[in-house]
Amino acid sequence: MGLVIILLKQIAVMAMLVTVGIFLRRKSYLTLQGTKDLGNLLLRVIIPCVILKSYLIEYTPERLAALGVSTLLALIGFLLAMALSYILYGKQRRIENFSAAFCNAGFIGIPLAQAVIGDEGVFYVASTVALLNLFQWTYGVYIMTDRQEAISGKAIAKNPVLIALVCGIVLFVLQIPIPEILVNTLGYIANMNTPVAMILMGTYLANLTPKRMLDRRAVSCVLMRLVAIPTAILLVFWLLPIRDDVGMVLAVYLAAITPVGANICVFAQQYDCDYEFSVITVCLSTVLSVVTIPTLVYLAQIFL
Repeated sequence: MGLVIILLKQIAVMAMLVTVGIFLRRKSYLTLQGTKDLGNLLLRVIIPCVILKSYLIEYTPERLAALGVSTLLALIGFLLAMALSYILYGKQRRIENFSAAFCNAGFIGIPLAQAVIGDEGVFYVASTVALLNLFQWTYGVYIMTDRQEAISGKAIAKNPVLIALVCGIVLFVLQIPIPEILVNTLGYIANMNTPVAMILMGTYLANLTPKRMLDRRAVSCVLMRLVAIPTAILLVFWLLPIRDDVGMVLAVYLAAITPVGANICVFAQQYDCDYEFSVITVCLSTVLSVVTIPTLVYLAQIFL
């Protein structure tokens, strides 16, 4: 129960930061271009620094083994989510398919794991974030466009999150010494993750009315992302023999039960899909996750 209370406190802090974002956007202190720039800063600089810093820890065989297991669990979670989403929505309902399949592991999963479990939690969630980006830029693009040639291997290779993951693993395994001044700089940038991510989320919420958010299609899709898929993942995790490191399993599960990934808005704009509906799925799922995440974590504590 103590873990749920920590989680609720962190969500309360996030809600206040989201309110700041709503205020800034409604007062036009933060423009649409400003929110786009903020998103680029988060994706291309802050999250990679968070991931890179999480690997600057002492190497042990146990940690390396846990990293492998956490990556496998994240892979299982994504494959299950993508399969269930495809069965329900196919390629005809592209936004719903993408929304249900892909969580917000970077923007929300990392801050939650860091608050609840500590830097060790970020260490495990990093693999989830890397896989998320990999699948979004391959399978996700295919779902959005229905064109296999739209998948760009070059874009995947240049993804800053994946680059940070590879560099982090190399530093972790080889234990390459890093100057203290560089570590401190990484820390300062990484500490920006939660406030920037939540303020950005507030800017998405600013222009939506409660009535518009209760779109029937969006509610169905969001319940799939927040309830059905997390329940299926919890069942699979419960069946697996992975009771040795509950913290690691919980970190991966925390990332898997986060709301709709905010990147869907970027993809919807880029590939001429229903941008407004994509924003609604992100915002509605983020609001409802205040209830679903603590509930699911409480259940996970019982079963895992």
